[in-house]
Amino acid sequence: MNYLIAGLQLSLLGTLLVSGIGKIRAPRDSRVMVEEVLGRTAPGLRRYAPIGAGALIGAELVTAIALLPGLPSRAFGFAAALLLFSVFTGVAVHSARSRTKIVCACFGRAASPLGVRHVVRNALLTAMAAGGLALASTTDAGTGELAGLALAAAFSLIFTVVIAFLDDIASLVTE
Repeated sequence: MNYLIAGLQLSLLGTLLVSGIGKIRAPRDSRVMVEEVLGRTAPGLRRYAPIGAGALIGAELVTAIALLPGLPSRAFGFAAALLLFSVFTGVAVHSARSRTKIVCACFGRAASPLGVRHVVRNALLTAMAAGGLALASTTDAGTGELAGLALAAAFSLIFTVVIAFLDDIASLVTE
């Protein structure tokens, strides 16, 4: 088993799972964020924000499930994650460059406006999904040693916590 692939799968899975569950726990903030994005890209679609927020949550959770190690859907999971994180990066770039910022409800509660920090975070996640997709298509799953899998899982847990609480960590550092 390629432990790098396992680490990428678990890191992306954890990030998407925390994000999807966070949005479920804060449906109003998620709807407002989607409404704002739709209002800027296709104002006529703004009224579909509740459906869009639900679809976003569903896409995140389905992608997280597809990234579960051991399932034959890992290439699909990486491809779906690549698509999601590419869109998220585009939205963050748009917000960072505009005068009126989109408030990030990335992990549930609306925290801070999407800015450069979010662009960097999402670009990293996009690169991880692209790398995982490239590796998944060239490497077989195989089996692995428990120690290697535990190390990949521990890294993924730490990575997910840092990514999910990036805004909180940044505010602690800057204040």
